[in-house]
Amino acid sequence: MIEVSIFQIYVVFIIILYIIRRPRIGKDEPPLVPYTIPILGHTFNYIFNTKKFIKECKEQYGECFSIYVFGHTMTILSRSSLTDVFRNPDDFDLTSATNEILPLHQLLIYNGGTCRESVKFHAKTTREQVSGKLDTNIGVVQKYLLKGMEKWIGDCNEPKIVYSAWNMVNGIIALPIANIFVGEEAASHEDLVKSLENLAFDLGPLFMIPPILSFIHQKLHEFVITLPMKFGWNPVSRHRETVMNRVRPVIETRLKEKNMLGENYKPYNDLLEYYMNQPDFDYTKPKNLPYHVDNLFVMTFVSVNTTSRAAADALYDLAGRPELLNELYEEALTIDRECNGSLTVADVKKMVKLDSFVKESLRHNDNILNLVHYMISKSFTFSNGFTIPGGRKIILYTDDMLKSKEYFGVDAEEFEPFRFLNKTSPATKVDRSYIVFGGGRHACPGRFFAIYETKMFLHKLILKYKVSTKSGKIEDKLLIGPFSLPSQSGIVFENRN
Repeated sequence: MIEVSIFQIYVVFIIILYIIRRPRIGKDEPPLVPYTIPILGHTFNYIFNTKKFIKECKEQYGECFSIYVFGHTMTILSRSSLTDVFRNPDDFDLTSATNEILPLHQLLIYNGGTCRESVKFHAKTTREQVSGKLDTNIGVVQKYLLKGMEKWIGDCNEPKIVYSAWNMVNGIIALPIANIFVGEEAASHEDLVKSLENLAFDLGPLFMIPPILSFIHQKLHEFVITLPMKFGWNPVSRHRETVMNRVRPVIETRLKEKNMLGENYKPYNDLLEYYMNQPDFDYTKPKNLPYHVDNLFVMTFVSVNTTSRAAADALYDLAGRPELLNELYEEALTIDRECNGSLTVADVKKMVKLDSFVKESLRHNDNILNLVHYMISKSFTFSNGFTIPGGRKIILYTDDMLKSKEYFGVDAEEFEPFRFLNKTSPATKVDRSYIVFGGGRHACPGRFFAIYETKMFLHKLILKYKVSTKSGKIEDKLLIGPFSLPSQSGIVFENRN
């Protein structure tokens, strides 16, 4: 009798949940794709059959449609409706939607993580201090890329096989960034570099937790994954402590130099110096240094991880195409002889074949959907006539735009490494169709540095090594729902000479 009662309660609960969570679509909204499984809706296909499912939905319902996943309605945008988001950034909130998946605002407790004001500050910092100082920083990048390659790859007289090469590339890419961010003295400590290198990877598991509890309430997933943080657990804490311990003596030394030299003090060319020059900087106050270190972590999270991801994808794309490697080697050798091994920004710009290859690799990043936002205003009407209500979650069908035959030709699905050669279309250029770095006035300001570092990494690697996949094939990326990760297959390194 008790078992029957529990079963009945369960059935009533499911029915109530279904009634409460059943999507309601207004007459002017994008069409809701029909589904047959109550409550779950399209969740299964969204996770396990994303590419085919979203493509079929678009073919049947047009460029703008809604699906029901994890207990809420989400609108998928492509083509013209997608670009409407970039043209009207004040109507859409990327920060809140991102924090719901990866709660940086709970992890970076001293600066609020990625609140809107914080995002503006980081964008300005990136634009002025990172991408804006390519001429100054290029020597540092070159020096520490070579050191990183020596450490992580080394001598390959005998063929060396590296699996999960993203970890290796992440370590190589992190080394120059650490030196640009905190200066060579602080970055000489391996534990500091390791913290900046591993920060994003340590937070990655939080990003991968599926929001199952969102079936009950949209905010419940965020509440549960951040609950341990309310009791003191924070994967950022040990990295923060390491970095503070290493930069504090550097700050003290620089302040002494300032007092002694006065106007003759020569500022250091790194991000730490920039933070020290902020009006609110006072490392002696209890929360001040942690605040600026958390600022540094935001910059680290969006620079090391994304640049190493692009470089790792490009490395796999290169390793699977031996004929391409030979052609890029000829270009690299010519430029290396002209600059005598010491690259300038002008030399990196000459790498036109490599630039086209990197851009094509980025175009084939294979993320099916990306850049989730919330609708901020009461409603928004797209240029195609559809209207979505305030509070609606939207996500961009980026793969559809990046593989569009309208913009990239009949072979848009194919990987053509020199597709952009002689087209005045560098990898850093953002336009209507090439949305790897977003679009509009909020396009990624760090893309210039990311592309230059990626090209320099590949340039030095091509000069030094022959690379190939262990399988001898072009390796596919790993797909986790609508998102992709670099392959974990083996790459073979051999000394070129």
